Amino acid sequence: RPPPPFPEPPSLLLQFFRSFVHPFSAPLLPSAPPPLLLLLLSGATRLGPFIFADPGTLLAVAEASMSQAWEPVNRKGKALFDFAPPPDGEFQLPLKKGQEVSVFSKRSGWYKGFVHVDGEEKRGIFPESYVSLTEESLPAGNDKLNESTTKAKESQVKSDMGTSSGNKWKPVNKLGEALYEFDGSGKFQLALEKGGKVVVLAESRGWYKGYVQADESKAQGFFPVAYIRLTDEPLAVEEGTQATTLQPLSQRSAISSPRVKPPPPRKAKKDSIMSETITVSDIKEDNMTMQALLKEIELCMSLWLEEANDKLVEGHVTDYQRVQERITTLLELRGQLLEIPAEDMKMDFPPLRKHIIHLIEKSRKMVVGFMVPRNSKGMLADTSNTSIMELMRLHDEMYRPGEDAGHLSFSERQVHRRSTISAMRMLSKNMHSVSEMINQALGRKPEIDLFQLVVECSMVITTIREEFHLTFSLWNKTTKAPMTDEWSLTFSELGMAKNVLNTKTIFSDLTMADLEQDLYLVCKVYRNGNLLFEKAATQVQAGKPKDEPKYRRPFFISMARLTDVGLNKFVEKDCTPGREFSIRAPSNELKFSELPKSILEGKTAETKAVMEAKQVIVTINLRNATLKATQERNEGELEGRVVTRKLFFPKVFNPAETRNDFFVWLDTGKFLQGSKKAALNVQVVVTVWLDDGKQVQKAIQGSGNPDPQDSYVSSVYYHCNSPPWGEILSLKISPEDLERAHLQFVVYHASTNKKNGTPLSFGWLKLTSERGAVIPDKKYTISTYKISSNLKELKGCKYLHIGADKNLKVRKGEEIQVSTKLLSTLKTQNDVLHSLFKWKTINVPQLEHYLKLFVKTPYSSEETRRYMKEMLEMLFSMLESKSHEMNQKSKLVHPKVLSALLHILSNLKKEEKEMLQTYIKDVFKFSSVHVILLDLVQKLMKEQLQEVGELLVPMCKSYHWLMHICVRSYELDTTNSVPLSTLKESLRNTLAPVSKLLKRDIDEKKAITRGQDCLVKILPSLLQSFEKIYSGEELAEIVVWLVKSIHPNPANDVPRLNLLRVLTEQIAFRSSAQGTFFPLLLEMLQKYILPRSNGVDECYLSINILRKLLEFIETTSGVEGEAHVDAKEASRDIRSAQEASQLAMKFIELLPEVTYTAVLLLRAKVESTLLPPPSLGVKSLCKGTRHLDSDTLICVITFFKLLPEDKLLEFIGGIDDSDKFKFLQRLLELWTLALRLNVYSEVWVTIITLQVQVACKVHAMLSDLLCSVAKQPEELGVRKEQVIASYFILGLELLQHHDLATESMNGKRRRLVERMLGTDLRPRIRKSIVALWGALGDRSQAYIRSLIPGMFSILQQKLDDSDQGLKPPEAKTSGRMSSTIESRIKDVESQKMCMDIYYSMIVTEWRVTKHINKVERYTIDVLSEIIHDSQGRGEMFYQMLNTELKERFSKDVENQKQPGDIFLNHIGHLFNLMSSLLKFPTTAIYEDERTSMALALMDYLKQPDESGQIRREMYFRYVNYLVDLHAELKNYEEAGITQLLEVDMLEWSDNVVDARGDLPRETERERKERLYQNANSFFTAGQNWERAIEMCEKLGDYYRHDQCDYERLASVLKQEAELFSKIASSPRFYPSYYMVVFRGDFADEKDGSEYVYRGGKMEKVMNFSQRIKRKYPNAKLVMRSEPKEKELEENKQIICIVTLKLPPWAKVVEKGLASEAEKKKTESYMSNPRVTEPVMEYFENSTRSVFLYEKPEQKGGKKPENEFKDLWIRETYLKTESSFPTVHRRCKVVSRNDFMLTPIENAANMIASKNRQILKEIAKVQREAEQLDVGPLISPTLKSPTRTQRQSTFGFAVSSSALNLSNPTVSLSKARRGSFLNIGGGSSRKDTTEAKKPQLQVNTLSSLLQGTIDAAVNGGTKLFCEAFLIPSYRAEHSSKVDVQRIRHLRKMLNEQIEVLRQGLNFYGQVCPQAYRPLLEHLNTTYAKMIDSLKQYAM
Repeated sequence: RPPPPFPEPPSLLLQFFRSFVHPFSAPLLPSAPPPLLLLLLSGATRLGPFIFADPGTLLAVAEASMSQAWEPVNRKGKALFDFAPPPDGEFQLPLKKGQEVSVFSKRSGWYKGFVHVDGEEKRGIFPESYVSLTEESLPAGNDKLNESTTKAKESQVKSDMGTSSGNKWKPVNKLGEALYEFDGSGKFQLALEKGGKVVVLAESRGWYKGYVQADESKAQGFFPVAYIRLTDEPLAVEEGTQATTLQPLSQRSAISSPRVKPPPPRKAKKDSIMSETITVSDIKEDNMTMQALLKEIELCMSLWLEEANDKLVEGHVTDYQRVQERITTLLELRGQLLEIPAEDMKMDFPPLRKHIIHLIEKSRKMVVGFMVPRNSKGMLADTSNTSIMELMRLHDEMYRPGEDAGHLSFSERQVHRRSTISAMRMLSKNMHSVSEMINQALGRKPEIDLFQLVVECSMVITTIREEFHLTFSLWNKTTKAPMTDEWSLTFSELGMAKNVLNTKTIFSDLTMADLEQDLYLVCKVYRNGNLLFEKAATQVQAGKPKDEPKYRRPFFISMARLTDVGLNKFVEKDCTPGREFSIRAPSNELKFSELPKSILEGKTAETKAVMEAKQVIVTINLRNATLKATQERNEGELEGRVVTRKLFFPKVFNPAETRNDFFVWLDTGKFLQGSKKAALNVQVVVTVWLDDGKQVQKAIQGSGNPDPQDSYVSSVYYHCNSPPWGEILSLKISPEDLERAHLQFVVYHASTNKKNGTPLSFGWLKLTSERGAVIPDKKYTISTYKISSNLKELKGCKYLHIGADKNLKVRKGEEIQVSTKLLSTLKTQNDVLHSLFKWKTINVPQLEHYLKLFVKTPYSSEETRRYMKEMLEMLFSMLESKSHEMNQKSKLVHPKVLSALLHILSNLKKEEKEMLQTYIKDVFKFSSVHVILLDLVQKLMKEQLQEVGELLVPMCKSYHWLMHICVRSYELDTTNSVPLSTLKESLRNTLAPVSKLLKRDIDEKKAITRGQDCLVKILPSLLQSFEKIYSGEELAEIVVWLVKSIHPNPANDVPRLNLLRVLTEQIAFRSSAQGTFFPLLLEMLQKYILPRSNGVDECYLSINILRKLLEFIETTSGVEGEAHVDAKEASRDIRSAQEASQLAMKFIELLPEVTYTAVLLLRAKVESTLLPPPSLGVKSLCKGTRHLDSDTLICVITFFKLLPEDKLLEFIGGIDDSDKFKFLQRLLELWTLALRLNVYSEVWVTIITLQVQVACKVHAMLSDLLCSVAKQPEELGVRKEQVIASYFILGLELLQHHDLATESMNGKRRRLVERMLGTDLRPRIRKSIVALWGALGDRSQAYIRSLIPGMFSILQQKLDDSDQGLKPPEAKTSGRMSSTIESRIKDVESQKMCMDIYYSMIVTEWRVTKHINKVERYTIDVLSEIIHDSQGRGEMFYQMLNTELKERFSKDVENQKQPGDIFLNHIGHLFNLMSSLLKFPTTAIYEDERTSMALALMDYLKQPDESGQIRREMYFRYVNYLVDLHAELKNYEEAGITQLLEVDMLEWSDNVVDARGDLPRETERERKERLYQNANSFFTAGQNWERAIEMCEKLGDYYRHDQCDYERLASVLKQEAELFSKIASSPRFYPSYYMVVFRGDFADEKDGSEYVYRGGKMEKVMNFSQRIKRKYPNAKLVMRSEPKEKELEENKQIICIVTLKLPPWAKVVEKGLASEAEKKKTESYMSNPRVTEPVMEYFENSTRSVFLYEKPEQKGGKKPENEFKDLWIRETYLKTESSFPTVHRRCKVVSRNDFMLTPIENAANMIASKNRQILKEIAKVQREAEQLDVGPLISPTLKSPTRTQRQSTFGFAVSSSALNLSNPTVSLSKARRGSFLNIGGGSSRKDTTEAKKPQLQVNTLSSLLQGTIDAAVNGGTKLFCEAFLIPSYRAEHSSKVDVQRIRHLRKMLNEQIEVLRQGLNFYGQVCPQAYRPLLEHLNTTYAKMIDSLKQYAM
């Protein structure tokens, strides 16, 4: 048996070098000593000396890795097999079977050890599976490699490192001078001093090797070539100098080491790697030269190598790999750079430079988090050399996901390929991602939507020796049909292709849409041999020759999904062939043609394996290129190969391409068997003949025929009269012959005994109609005719004239079925079109007739694409025809030609329009058409406009195409038959009716409107053609004329703006056009630039236009950018920056609108308002516009960059005051929002710095203006105050921005920012703020609110100075970027300014108003926000602020100390309350504590201050806090009640209240209305519908009497009606109540504290107890009112929990615990007989402050026989401080009252309670029955309880008339009636109706009745009677009170008897059939109960 397989040798940490540094094919082995690893590294000389970064570190890591990896074994063993190591398997030990081995250790399936060979010990590694271990152990200490070998390896390493490292080093031996300092910090590098002399020994890949001439030790090292200038002086090198061993410079002696000071920029710190790579000052040239680029590469390499060493030492293996990949890639690119020939430098250097810079900047992004864009010349891009719009594009492209893979290095491409293969494996499961997979595999989006599939079949492997015919085609799994023609080829008996040049084909012109369809490559294999190959095999075995005729027979099918066999191979290498191809054959030969379809449908059960077929070897390759490019690739290897086309036309193809394919499918047939015993072996021969009897040669190509043949012979199905061929034939016939051709079918019987088959019949099919058009594509059934053996019927095609040949007889019942398909651009199946194609052969009247038919005939999109070229050339030929007849009748023909032309052009789809553009540009060839066409268009346009004819809309749709054709015709006219002026005049004449049409009213006719829409849409395309004819001024005049002619229809807005967009690109910067065009452009932009509520299309287009406009202006200002106008035109029209500035001034009037647009967009971003996105059409037009807010902002930035301050101030001064300050307020708001929001990515350093620069410019520019405004004596007004407030906010925001604090930056970012900003701008900002504050004087109090938040944010910087140990919170990802603590800068001057202004606020407000309410209010507001962010930081900030203010107040000489102390006391108290509130976690457990603290804070805020005012706004804030708290916990009733606290403080007035949270700024009446609606929603959600109705009534009164808004009143009344309906019909649940007593030592509760908690709805006591336990995990829960003494001793904390009852209000009144108001309310409810049960239930559960719990007490000594006789009940009534529901869910118990119930009273109460439950449940079931409409019920005599009944039920003031039971006798007499005992049987309904009746829920009623009646029988009622109704009890209790109690008990029993009777009667009507046995049982039991009560006189 063969030896077992062995694994790959285990890898090592430094295995990474094999993948990324050295291209070894063999793995590095773990047994290799460390010096060997270094040797391998040193062998990679192609990388130069960069590889010697730190070999000591590498070896240490390697040794550590090896020592930890091997597991000790130390045993002897024996080899089981021979083991021969591979040639590259160094340190693998060869073994012989049976050889003894010694094993040291093992790892990953490998042993390490030694063997003895010829007395010598040899060591190495070998596979574990090849060795069997014994029990004998090895002595310790043997696991070491041979020391001599190690030393030899080490010496070899040093030798290789010290000498030439192979033959890569080229000798130099010259003297050089150092041009720069070089620190030589890396090992083996030599330090250089600028100007020092060095001896250069050798050079390799950009590095020199040598020594310093002044160094006596001549210690050698490496130094860069770019740092040395060689002299021409040769140098005689002493012998042995070059062989000197290199040592690390750190190991050399101090004497021999040169004293060279390393340059500071060369050493990068670990935290700023790549931050010092290159500066702008390093490159003086305008274009980055080779030398500058090499310098940058060297700097990057030194930093990257140090980074690699650091990562390796730190153990960051993945990061180390990435750095090594970057190093390798950069070195490869550097090598390519140095190898560029001088003559190719201009062409090859820019793209290579781009790749290198991309790699460097990509590394910068990974290390320091940002990238610096480069312009087209490789320079660092900033505003000094690049336009702002170009900067935006560069940043966007730099950070855009999905980078182009074209510039990737070798190693990166390897990773890319692996990811592609992985994606392909996933693709087999996810076919919807084909396009994504292709994009990933290409590394980009396909350049064109065209793919060529190259397929090669080189071999077919079978076990039979016969010839094979193969056909390949692509099948679509969706349609289950072929989508391409078949490619045929023939293989010999040995499985080799007969024609080696035909083994490849190209499936051409596949699109992405085709590839998305899940394609399969299907190969049908036919064998060419004996009818039965089993017979042939028998003959071969018998030695008989095979002399029988050969027939083509179906064999098997091989097919595979393209995505499984190589669709992912885009790297120009073929995929692994054949393995994925499945080979199947049909179980029945007759299903061969349908087999691919069956397999695609998953019907594999109909197939079988083919044992004789082994494999079809196929390779495929998909190429994203045109067919021509694919054929010419690789020196034309595919040129001349067979091209297999699709069976349909693509959506878009070149009109110049021609195709003339006619396909015939030989489907099936039916043939007569005749006299033959067995079925026929049918074979059909197909030929092509002309009508003159001549056969067309080489006309058919089909299965088995790689090349066209004279005839096609079908395959043969054995013994089948109806063969299902399913074969496709392609006819290769010229267009001329096709008109006269027909197919001839001759049917043969294939015999095994004759060399030729026997002809049976024949048939034919004409390929054209009588007029010559090709027959339609469809299925044809061909009749067959008898044929003689000599085939005389076929000679001369006599059968075409059947009438002349009477001997031709039809074979009835026999037919051939075929299908046809024409794919031609030359021949048509339309008779009219066919006749017009031959128009020269017909006369003019016929031509007119066919043109009329042509216009009336609709053509499909495919027909238009097919025949576009032929149809257009036909019509243009008619116009240019110079025949006499055409000239005579041109007035008749030409209009009809134009109508036909409009018929084509007006119905074009998108794909056809693309083809038409190509046709006009590349194919059109008529040079005189314009002369005729312009005249025709003008006349027809006038006629149609006047008459509004049917051609008006087609003319408008086609107008631009006609003009394109005319202009192109004029360009082709080399004779200048028409002067240019004449042409211009003609074009203008055609535009006149266009202008008239655009002006027409849209309501006139539908055709007018449609025509206007079409014209507006096509105008941009029209003017593109006019640009070639007219000058800029003329074109501008036409534009203005047409644009102003467009009717002001909103539907025309987007087309109008799109027209302006195109014109801006075309003519905006032609100086001659500006005077005419710019006013129009300005007018349109001002009109449309603001976003609209219904969409942003117009705004989107306007901003796109403005971006292009500003970019053109800026580009001509002398900066570099991509101009979109012709370079010559630009240089002629705009030459200077001054002219550009003047040009920008023409559009400065747009600045207010653009600013407001940006503000609106940024406001929407702040408020998270989703603006409607632009339509897809507009978005496709504005490809350069990605985000509307950022693009609008960049337009404002560009305006301020182009225009100087004096021009801007002059513009602002010229605006009216009302509009001026509106604009200034928006401008300041814009920059504040821009600084706070992440409009641009934080890594876009240049753009963000530019944004800050412009914001500072705006702030400085407005300083003097606002100071003068502030000094005005008159009132400022609201608008001016808003401007000044916005100015303060912007200034404080700027002082906090990190880009102004350059001292905190490092490296590249600091230099970039300083270069753009210049000096520190903060002093100027501070000066402006202080100046404006001083100018305001006493009016500064209006800006307290605006200043305090920003000043406190700056003052928090002091905390960072005072406490370095406090870590700031993480910066938020959204919102205010610049104000996060992490980005704050310690700006002492700004802090001092803020503190001065804050103190000035306090002093000024006290002086002016004698209170400090404003400052106090907004101080607390900001302190609250700080505490919410970080409580610890908030406390520190408060202490700092308090200390600073105290110090200032103590020094104040103006008696400010007393008000200051009051101010500080208020602030301190409020701060402590807020801190106490925030100390509790925001969880449901601490709900009560948070509520209590919030209420305490609200109580304080509600107290009047010194001025008598309350802090209302802050109070409202905490009301809102409490509302949110309750709403979050779903305490909706409490939330509604809390909301009313704010409502009660608001008035129905027009006073304005500020915005808060989600509430906008509005009037008090609007706020109050809104809050009433909120409270209504809360009460409705909490099912407190009565309180919700109260809210509706409040709103109804407001709408009715105040607003007179009856529409909203109707809505409220409708809602109120729904609430009343819910009260009457909807069930609701009420919460439970619990008493909680705290006993013991609790941190926040006193011992013995008692509370009543309001539980959740349907919350059980167990759930409530668990909630309390989570809050107090150490406490013991006791479910009693008092703990036991032992429990108190054993537990420090005890919580007693008791479930409380809600005593009936009647009982509360009886006990004297109700207030007067509660007594009156109770009396009103009790006395009203119409109060329903739901209303009464709500009354009993609402507004409760009295609760009850009961405790039974047994007073008898022994347990009595009758437990009720001595059962006393202690009732404890608890009263709380507030009534539930309220703003909190627990209240303190303020009083308790105990009452003792006697046993008889307890019995009466129990009976009354049971009666109440039964009555309630009956009412509930009855309501449900009414809702379900179960039909009429015999209703019991149960009515709404009267006042007396309610009182008796509740045990209060019992009357003798309860339930009409006047005495017991009457009750019993009723019970004894026969009708009474027939309970439930009185209904006359039949049981058959039970199934039809809706089922009611009667389970609860069943349980109540059964429990009451059965309990009575078993002792319940009986025990009551025995205890209290016996004579002895009456004798003992004869007092008046006792007698009344006995009577009351008797009354309750009588009432229960009646309730049970009527309840059973009702139950009998509603219970389901299944409950009937229970009903009978209850009837019987009830009768027994009545009998048992007789003895008690009941």
